[in-house]
Formats: sequence, C-alpha cells, structure tokens
Amino acid sequence: MTKFERLNSVLGYEFDRYVMEHPGFAEKIPLGATVILQLEGNDAYNRWSRRIAEKNRSKDKGENGPILYVRVKGLRPPKSRLIRPVIAKSA
Repeated sequence: MTKFERLNSVLGYEFDRYVMEHPGFAEKIPLGATVILQLEGNDAYNRWSRRIAEKNRSKDKGENGPILYVRVKGLRPPKSRLIRPVIAKSA
C-alpha cells in the first residue's frame, strides 16, 4: 500500500464517521455523487486523489452523478477510544 493509499484510507474512514455523526452535512451530498477528498497543503495527494477518482468514475458506465470536492484542513491526532483496558496474565 502506498503512502497516498494509506492516507486516502484514513481520510475515507474519518469522512464516513463524520458523515454519520453530522446528518445535516450528509444531506448535502446528492445520491450517486463522487466524493473526492482533498487535503489542505498536500498538492501531490490531491492530484493523486482526483486522478484515481476520475479514473474509477470513468469505469462506472452508468455513473453520471455530480463530482464533489471535499476540502479537509487536516486530521486531529489519533486517540484511542478504549475504556479502562486490563491485561490478564496467562496461566
């Protein structure tokens, strides 16, 4: 997996979570839209993301929905959501 693929995976995951947590934002995304995530300050990733999305979109012959560019300022540092984990010793 390349660094852009990894970044795209993380951004996609976080975008999905954001959409689930913010239904008002989700309502602004038309059905059938192609969402292209763009990360502020990372021109190389942004070009890669547009190229991959447009290439994949052209493969979907019936796809004619709008293209939405979603600009993201960045990501907060990852944070564990575990609650009081405990290590149990094996016998």
